[in-house]
Amino acid sequence: MSQSDVFQSSFYGMIRGIMVHTLIYPLEVVKVRRQCSEENIFRITYHLWQREGIRPFYRGLSAQLGKTTMRQAWCWPMMTAIPPRMQQYGANDTFAQAMTGVSIATVDALVTTPLERAKVVSACTGNRGASLSEIYKGGWHGGMTHWRKLSVNWSTFLVAQKHLRKQYANSSGEPLTMCQLIHIGFQVAAIVSLVSAPFDFANTWKQAQNKSVILSSPKSIAMLYRGWPLNALSLVIHNVASVTLLDWLSRSC
Repeated sequence: MSQSDVFQSSFYGMIRGIMVHTLIYPLEVVKVRRQCSEENIFRITYHLWQREGIRPFYRGLSAQLGKTTMRQAWCWPMMTAIPPRMQQYGANDTFAQAMTGVSIATVDALVTTPLERAKVVSACTGNRGASLSEIYKGGWHGGMTHWRKLSVNWSTFLVAQKHLRKQYANSSGEPLTMCQLIHIGFQVAAIVSLVSAPFDFANTWKQAQNKSVILSSPKSIAMLYRGWPLNALSLVIHNVASVTLLDWLSRSC
């Protein structure tokens, strides 16, 4: 991959990330609140709007956008460059995609865990975000939980989208249509949301309340899927945009 390809993939990834995260961030806030409380989604939304209008739905957005912008330096170049390189050394496609996901997650967790904590705490409590120096002063508390969430998310996303893109590809080698990419995005979102929901919940609890999830009853297992509908909806929007961009980058880089 040339230097211009790296810059191009990072630039378009950053534009995609900023636009998508800004659009869906209110869903993220309500989801985090739902994971931190017993209230249902509609009551949480009503109370937030009743108290302060639109503002609480964007608490923690600056930390989220900071995290999104920083990760573009490595995630898209790694997504397009690592799998072909691993396949040259005999790795099969599924393993290459899964290991790429773990690699991206490792770098991501090492760099952005403090920003993840700032985002979750701001969304959960409604407090304004701290300065960047204050955020990083708190260190990497909850980093392993964050890494597990990212590893599951990235690996599941990359394996699922690659498998589905292969299924939809026709023998003529023509690019996938927008309708096909949207369909793939929906299917990938369904898979990722179901697999990653418990890890997402565990991450929220660790970052916002410094609690670890202990599975002791059927009720505690069901609790892992609090906020799942909002997570699934967010991932649909994310993954349609991501699959479309990744398909284009894979063909152009």
